[in-house]
Amino acid sequence: MTDRNLLGVLTPRECPPFHDTGAELERAARECAAFLGTAQRVLVLVNDYTRPTPNGAVLAALEPALAGRDVRYLVCLGTHRPPREDEYQAVFGAGFIEQHRPDVVNHDCRDSSRLFFLGRTRFGTDVWFNRELLWADRVITVNSIEPHYFAGFTGGRKGFLPGIAAQSTIAHNHNMVTAAGSAVFALEGNPVHEDMTEAAQMVPRPVFSIQLVQAQDHRLLALHFGDLFASFAAATRHACQVFAVPVRQPADVVVSVLQPPYDINFYQAQRAVEFARPALRSPSVHITVTACRDGIGNDGFLRVFAGCTTPSDVLARGRNDDTLLGWHKSARLAQIMASTELYVVAGIDNAAVRGAFMTPFPTVQDALDTALRRLGPDASVYFIPDAGAVVPVLTRA
Repeated sequence: MTDRNLLGVLTPRECPPFHDTGAELERAARECAAFLGTAQRVLVLVNDYTRPTPNGAVLAALEPALAGRDVRYLVCLGTHRPPREDEYQAVFGAGFIEQHRPDVVNHDCRDSSRLFFLGRTRFGTDVWFNRELLWADRVITVNSIEPHYFAGFTGGRKGFLPGIAAQSTIAHNHNMVTAAGSAVFALEGNPVHEDMTEAAQMVPRPVFSIQLVQAQDHRLLALHFGDLFASFAAATRHACQVFAVPVRQPADVVVSVLQPPYDINFYQAQRAVEFARPALRSPSVHITVTACRDGIGNDGFLRVFAGCTTPSDVLARGRNDDTLLGWHKSARLAQIMASTELYVVAGIDNAAVRGAFMTPFPTVQDALDTALRRLGPDASVYFIPDAGAVVPVLTRA
């Protein structure tokens, strides 16, 4: 590759803090104390180890408001495995988890004895949530807002679905990923987001929401609190300013490098190519670089692919049933593969990569050399060194 190939290196935008975040945390804590009133049983929902949410700082600020109450902390795992010891430290902070370990509950989407039914959305999703909601008098949810490739954004309603929902609820919602409107930054007209919102509206207890926006180095830039839906909407507007990176033209090749925590496994690595999609020509090559520190992760999408001869077979089969969470991942990838070849440099077995109809490479240079041979010596290239924090947006400016 030469200088003429390189269109640019896309990095997260430099954004100063929108607020005095220390003062805002104190104000959020005062508002939360008023919200709690005389309530004794309080359930606090926190993101798991796959999100860089500064739960420790928020929980420290809330400590005066929670003092003297019966408090439980529910880790919103969705379909993810329980945290390891080092991940508890990352989620809560060392001092906090040592003090409050007996009060920490991990969500298990597969344990029906810990779930209860709330109703059905207009999208046909049967909503089952964690029974801890019924124990509580009041609920506090703490989320970070980042781009999400089919829900539009993380955070807000996503703390409930998928955060503390049943596997069947999650699968039915996620299986709408191929519908029009299901895209990064998209909310209006996005059936996945709208379904999540309807499910969250069924929560039978009052909810106090704290929504956080962070820079790529995890500095807290803004926080919004109060009503779940209003705080989420306000935070998404700030998140766009942080993550949306304007580009003037698409490229033939995009190299996306995932940084922690997004490099945790192969399941999570899909965000690299999904975020890069607006910057990819057709045809094109996308190169994902990820450590996959925890291996494959949820392998449901690989099991879906295992029954297919080509990626398009996934789409031809139609939406899978709600007992297997994996069709949504394989279907989304099949859509991408119609115009983009997917190369992977990852810390997992090559057979797993090939099982997803992707091509493994030992080094980025090997992958890039192959892409340039495939698309021609003049092929244009973008590098995205922190792919979990950058969403290219095509602009004429």
